[in-house]
Amino acid sequence: MNSVFNALPVQDLGRTGALPTAKPLSHIRSEDSAVHLLTDFSEQRLSVLSSDMSVSEARLWMRLADTSFKVVENQAGDCLGILAIEDVNGEKAMSVAHRQGVPLKDVRVRDIMRPISELPAIHYQDLRAATVGDLVSTFREVHEGYLLVLDDDRHQPSRSYLRGLVCAEELLQRLDLAIDLEHRATKFYEIVHVVKGGF
Repeated sequence: MNSVFNALPVQDLGRTGALPTAKPLSHIRSEDSAVHLLTDFSEQRLSVLSSDMSVSEARLWMRLADTSFKVVENQAGDCLGILAIEDVNGEKAMSVAHRQGVPLKDVRVRDIMRPISELPAIHYQDLRAATVGDLVSTFREVHEGYLLVLDDDRHQPSRSYLRGLVCAEELLQRLDLAIDLEHRATKFYEIVHVVKGGF
């Protein structure tokens, strides 16, 4: 293969004393691109827990981490689900221990995680074409706190992989809007009432 590669144009910053760095948008609008809310695993280090880890150990890792969720993987490195901070801090582990008739120390991450089979997924191309307002509508439709984002494998076009995810909580913080994930608005006046804050 005889490929020809070209050098990129390089700028001389000799006279530049300082340069601002890109910062994530702290506040977003409903018309902004939905891709701003993607936690992209191809760009940032993936925060992972083993499915065999005990819940008490996972709680410790979750407290040390600067994230509200972690991806749960098996020993082969396949994603099995998502573990949110509220899963380890709430009564979920105690409830599972009681239901299984085992001590709390025997409850594993796989027992309380949110399996990928139960989480809604969207395609990366659809996310790129969407607005933040479209994401709000999607979260209201699916009544879930997370949307998995799938992308096509370039080497095996018939296969998809987990590109990242979008978290409803981050959307709420950055948009300053409440999304009721429990109630589905069906009547026109309900929809108007729900979306009144800037949509």
